[in-house]
Amino acid sequence: MNETTSDRLNLNDEERSVLAGLLTAERDRLLVEIRHTDHRHYRDQLRRRLDVLEGLIARCGTSA
Repeated sequence: MNETTSDRLNLNDEERSVLAGLLTAERDRLLVEIRHTDHRHYRDQLRRRLDVLEGLIARCGTSA
């Protein structure tokens, strides 16, 4: 995906850290939900969401 002006989010270090923490908490919650989900279609949707979250965590530039 090409980065456009609307794709940029300027955050200071503290904001980036808080965002990474929130994203990491959501990732952990999703991992539990994926593990407990029996329906393949829903599990696949959750995995796609997990991929997006992991990408966002990586873009935050932290090892959260």
